[in-house]
Amino acid sequence: MALKSFPMRRGLVITYLVFVHLFAVAGLVLVGGFFAIRLHATDVKGSVDPNSPEYSSSVLGESVEHSSLEPSFGNDDADSFEELDRKFSDLSKARRVRAENLCSIAIVGRFAPVNAKGILAVLKTSGSDPLVAKMLFAAKIRLEDSGHGEPFRECSGDPGTVPDESALLDSLASASGTNLFPWMNNEEWTAIRSAIVKDGEAIERAATVAGVEPRLLVSCAIVEQVRLFHSQRELFKKVFEPLKILGNANKISLGVMGIKEATAIETEAHLTDPTSPYYLGDGLAHMLDYTAGSDVATERFKRLTEDGDHYYSYLYGALYLRQMLSQWEHAGFDIKYRPEIATTLFNVGFPQSKPNADPKVGGSGIKVGDAEYSFGSLGYEFYYSGELLDAFPFVIGR
Repeated sequence: MALKSFPMRRGLVITYLVFVHLFAVAGLVLVGGFFAIRLHATDVKGSVDPNSPEYSSSVLGESVEHSSLEPSFGNDDADSFEELDRKFSDLSKARRVRAENLCSIAIVGRFAPVNAKGILAVLKTSGSDPLVAKMLFAAKIRLEDSGHGEPFRECSGDPGTVPDESALLDSLASASGTNLFPWMNNEEWTAIRSAIVKDGEAIERAATVAGVEPRLLVSCAIVEQVRLFHSQRELFKKVFEPLKILGNANKISLGVMGIKEATAIETEAHLTDPTSPYYLGDGLAHMLDYTAGSDVATERFKRLTEDGDHYYSYLYGALYLRQMLSQWEHAGFDIKYRPEIATTLFNVGFPQSKPNADPKVGGSGIKVGDAEYSFGSLGYEFYYSGELLDAFPFVIGR
């Protein structure tokens, strides 16, 4: 009997050894992941977007302010001739910009009437030509990449070469078709869009607390979700799409905002350190405090990965973003109106947040279908796409 049972015992020993080795390998992977995070080996290095120099043009560096075609002259006789000349010059420039914008909208309408209609609607409701110029820039980049950039050379800014505004409005009134931005023409975007709107209250609350524009925070969240959904197609099909919920990332990048544990810890530390370049002041110093005696690591993980309520995930994301925006502002570089830079920094993190006069657009590469995007370029495209304006409007004139 003992001899007959030897093969069985040998099999059990082999099975046991296999399991021991598997657990050992798993342990090494987990330990390696732990130290990789602690030593910042998982930090996103990213790459520079090929269109990065284009984003740095002067019009994109301006703040988004309400722009009127009719500057006020008033009845003040004290106005000097120099002041009047300046006002007439401003009026002339404003009319040229408006003419160029209308011409560009008409050209976008040839290829993507739905987008042209949305841009014209923003122009009608806001009157802001600088804002519309940025929306048009996003469209031009996409059209140039698809070989349709040449017609924009027609727009010289001469009022005589552009269509009548009312006629343009009428021609686009019944516009239909696909979106100019390909990543918005699929089921992943439909699911993300629906879920983000459902999270609107939590997003608004977190953005208000942190002092960032909700639409900017949403831009970061949406790109993170696009990256997640397109890298986990099977999971999207089985879970996210049917339930119209956002992905909760994984154990390295946590929650709907994809915040790493190390980044969350740094964000907490900067809030309470007055010597930190990311310090936001006493008013926000205790925003992420824990109750005495709590298991901080467990509580932090729960905050970031809570399925039912994403408020803390958005709050960490908003504070993290605000800390870098504040760092740049204190260094003399205001980037709160540059979503392509803000979203790039959100992706690459604190180690690569180095204020300078010529920041680069880029970050992680994201593949959607056959197209390759950078994190920052997708952030810019969503921000100025006109999508979700009812839920997360532009902040103008602040």
